[in-house]
Amino acid sequence: MNKRPTTILCVLGAVLALTTACGQARAGSAVPKGDDAATYVGTKFETAMNKLQDTIGDLRDVTSESGAYFRFDEKYIRSTISAARTGSPESRVSRHRSQKNPDESIDWYTPADGTVEYAYLGPAYKSLAPTPWISMLKPAAGLVQPCAWSGIITACKMADAIAVAYNADKKIVKGARSLPEKRIELTADVPFGKFLERRVEILPPSISGAITGELKKAPVKTTVSLNADGTLNQIVMDAKIEGGGHKVELRYDFRFTGKASSQDMPKLPADAAQITVLPDKAARDDFYRRLDALNGV
Repeated sequence: MNKRPTTILCVLGAVLALTTACGQARAGSAVPKGDDAATYVGTKFETAMNKLQDTIGDLRDVTSESGAYFRFDEKYIRSTISAARTGSPESRVSRHRSQKNPDESIDWYTPADGTVEYAYLGPAYKSLAPTPWISMLKPAAGLVQPCAWSGIITACKMADAIAVAYNADKKIVKGARSLPEKRIELTADVPFGKFLERRVEILPPSISGAITGELKKAPVKTTVSLNADGTLNQIVMDAKIEGGGHKVELRYDFRFTGKASSQDMPKLPADAAQITVLPDKAARDDFYRRLDALNGV
């Protein structure tokens, strides 16, 4: 993502306001549903955004997991990302795994110190370098946009889709309820078209071109769960859709899982010869071009 979407702040601000207002509700009790919920959240929307401090990208010293499953007729993808970030300055790692083809795996590691970051390539990507480990220069500007980091990008895109859908039609909000430990759960029906528009999943033209307007109107059940302090706990998007002679099934799930430490970071090879060095930006750009080609992007 080239630009941190303000809509992410908006939707989480609205939900945070809901948490604050309903924090005293009895565990498991319902707060407004349907039109009432949309009106209730809408009145808090702008004020909450201005006061918002806790966002997805601002959380530190945390671990997280996300899962992606998308099926279009007989074609499907299924993958997971486990991630951790800790320290100040910060070290980050995100481990990407295909559940369909275990050979499709990459670990991305940015240590706090130094000017380089690393990737560990799974067997499906062995053509990209003579060694599984590679190193490349860190971007000169660093992690300017928190949602650009692969460890949380799924959550950011889902939150963005929720916000864009909410801004277009506040009636997508279906309900909210309090949970044990003073957590809050908000539910909404996000149109499948907004899921695609905000690139929660990036589809090849052969599939995206076959998705009709009828399919795009179909609801994707979305659940946002927040902790007692208003920080995000989990986002889930789930749907089974039929139309235009096609079937779509999807489930996307992001959750924070605990506290991160230096033990969550990978250990680099002791022998420098086991790391292929990409010496400059041109080499880095060429690597990403070849990676995209292998991934069919």
